[in-house]
Amino acid sequence: MPKPRPVYWIDYQRGPAWPEGQPPPAQALHDHQIYLERLMADGKLLMAGLFRDEAGGGIAVLDSSDEAMARRMMNDDPAVQSGLLTATLRPWQMVFNPASGTSPFAETG
Repeated sequence: MPKPRPVYWIDYQRGPAWPEGQPPPAQALHDHQIYLERLMADGKLLMAGLFRDEAGGGIAVLDSSDEAMARRMMNDDPAVQSGLLTATLRPWQMVFNPASGTSPFAETG
């Protein structure tokens, strides 16, 4: 069985510069989106998206086993730098991976 893949998860929440009463589409998130697209093109972003409930926020999953590098990627995000978003980095272990069929319970031949 392949070894589970270590990655880092960024939890994004509204920051101190987020104008109250403004939905995410009305925010100045263009630079944030461009930044995530660049990480994706560089193979460093596995997935990202928004929470659809009233609490809002979003996540990004970084393909990095190095915490210092993942922290730099999080802190270099223009929306984090501007205070539009806050971000918390958490280590995460990918165990079930539908894209590769990885499962800790898969039978080996």
